[in-house]
Amino acid sequence: MTAPSASDPRRDAAAAAARTIVGLILLASGVHKSFAAPEEFAAVIEKYYLLPTSYLLPTAKIMPALEVLIGTALVLGWRVRLSATAAMTFFGIFLTALASTKARGIPLEDCGCFGKGIHLKPEWTMALDTVLLGLSYFSRSRSGAHAWLDAWIERGKS
Repeated sequence: MTAPSASDPRRDAAAAAARTIVGLILLASGVHKSFAAPEEFAAVIEKYYLLPTSYLLPTAKIMPALEVLIGTALVLGWRVRLSATAAMTFFGIFLTALASTKARGIPLEDCGCFGKGIHLKPEWTMALDTVLLGLSYFSRSRSGAHAWLDAWIERGKS
C-alpha cells in the first residue's frame, strides 16, 4: 500500500465535506442561539457551574456570534487553517465543560448547544463533539482542499 499523495483528490474532497459539515453545524448552533434572548443561553451556561456570574451574559452574547463566524468561514473556505483550529478549540472547550459537569455529578437534561432548537443529552453531545473535533482536525490538516474563498482571494492578488 502506498502513502497518499499530497494532492489526493479523494482526501481533498473528504476534507472539504468535513469542513462544510462542521461549518454548517456551527452555523446552526450559533443561529439558533442568536434568535433567543442571551439571558436564556446564560441560564443554560450557569447550569455548568464553570463561570463566575459576571461572565455568563457576556459569554452568552459572544459565543453564538463566534460560532456563526467560524461556521461561515469554514463553509466558505476562508482562512481554513485558522477557522478549523478555532473550531477544534471550541469543541475541546465543549468536551471539557461537559466532562467536568459529568465528573462532578451535575445533572444536565440538555447541553444547550442548539438553544431551544435541538435538545441533546450530554452523552450524545460529547460523542458529537468528539466527531466534530476529529472532522475539524482533518479539515485543518488539508486546509487548502477546495478552499473556495481562499482560492478566490489568492487569484485576485495575482
